[in-house]
Amino acid sequence: MKNSLRTEGFTLLEVIISLTILALMAGMVFSSLRLALNSYEKSQGRLVEEAERRVLFDHIKRQIGSLFPLQPTVSRIGGAEQAQMAGDMGARLAMSQVPLFYGDPDFVTFITVAPLILHENPGLTVVRYGLAQNNSGGHYLGSMEARYTGLESFLAMAGLPEGEPLHLKEGIQSLEFQYYGYDPQAQVYDWFTSWSGEELGSVPDAIRLTFDNEYIVVPVNAKFFGGNLRNRLRGLTGRRRQ
Repeated sequence: MKNSLRTEGFTLLEVIISLTILALMAGMVFSSLRLALNSYEKSQGRLVEEAERRVLFDHIKRQIGSLFPLQPTVSRIGGAEQAQMAGDMGARLAMSQVPLFYGDPDFVTFITVAPLILHENPGLTVVRYGLAQNNSGGHYLGSMEARYTGLESFLAMAGLPEGEPLHLKEGIQSLEFQYYGYDPQAQVYDWFTSWSGEELGSVPDAIRLTFDNEYIVVPVNAKFFGGNLRNRLRGLTGRRRQ
């Protein structure tokens, strides 16, 4: 009877070996589970980043694609205000009847019919994109909007506007804008580091935004015809009839 009880029990060594094997198996299961969770978190992070990237690109494409080559009129500037602005950029823009657009490598300012911040009250909106800095010293792609109320609203946004830009994309180290269009002096189409509606008399055909290792090229849907558009259309109609 005693011998049968001894054969049915476990020795201390067998118990230790069994517990060790269970611990190893539990460790392997935990490690596999941890790796799976890490992979899931990384994949979810990539999906979120890709979604944010698509939303950002769609937003920029919509705003730049809806660029409006607005020409300021002298009638928007009163006599006293016109005299005060004489000789500066505002007076030149009002008198020359060129589209409101200004861009350099660091920022771009234009008029759009597709606002983001002011979407509840759509209309002509002045938009400025540029590299901004947050409180901790980091940089981000910022956007500012203001309702277009006249030439002065564009000039204020093209200068040094007040307020904190909207955070479009964080953690940007470098940012550059380029502009594609026709250079009347060189008589070629090419990419340029700056574009002034006042100097070139038109808006660019496309805008390229490069930040870090990514870039986006957005064609501008709006076109500007210099001179009197109505007379040009009449001339085209007359030639077709002939």
